[in-house]
Amino acid sequence: MGYQTVKSVKKALAILELVHEFAGSNRYVTLQEVAEKTGILPVTARNLLRTLEECGYVLRSGHGRYECGPRSFELLRSGGMIQRVIPLARPILERAAAETGEAFMLVTLANGKRVELIRAGADSEMRYQANEELYLMRTARVILAWYPAEQLDYFLEHYRLPAPEEWPETGGTREGLNRVLKAIRRDGGCNDITANTAALAVPLLSTSDEILGSLGCYAPLERTDLVRRTGIYKLLHDYADEIRSQL
Repeated sequence: MGYQTVKSVKKALAILELVHEFAGSNRYVTLQEVAEKTGILPVTARNLLRTLEECGYVLRSGHGRYECGPRSFELLRSGGMIQRVIPLARPILERAAAETGEAFMLVTLANGKRVELIRAGADSEMRYQANEELYLMRTARVILAWYPAEQLDYFLEHYRLPAPEEWPETGGTREGLNRVLKAIRRDGGCNDITANTAALAVPLLSTSDEILGSLGCYAPLERTDLVRRTGIYKLLHDYADEIRSQL
């Protein structure tokens, strides 16, 4: 039985691919360039771009310039780019776990949830897939700290601010959240103590400085003094740099 393709969908995907192609060179794409390179009439291209913008897949930056939107970044992290990262990160995190005796993980955010992609070492059988309590987790906090402003706006618009009991330092306000996220970026990640655990997390960035995920380690305080905690935190940064260098 035959079927008919939907031409408008094919055109929208062609535009989205072009936006991503330009983004790979850190460039905006204009409406004129979209029309010229895809062969789509300007009026049709404009309507499709506005639809993609409304859905969060492209972002308009004035004067008819377009770039990847927050939903596109979500797809990159949960899809192609992050799938390249996993086989690179796994042996590094397994080596880290063997050398330190602690649990290490690679985490991303997808659809407003924290998703563990890799867990190596102690308690490696405990996988917190699609954890909705993401604001409690330092790995998730680090990812949010490295979101571009428009991506953070989109995330909060579609999900919610952290409640004061989840993240007391934010006070449950956007201003408080911005202040705390700025501090996390300044410190290069999270190096905290929660209950009886050292909670450590650093960003995993692409070669173009886009946030892909977070590397984390949660170590019991009974065997983690300040010197050891500082050492593991430095190791996480080293591992993130090692993974990035292989992308």
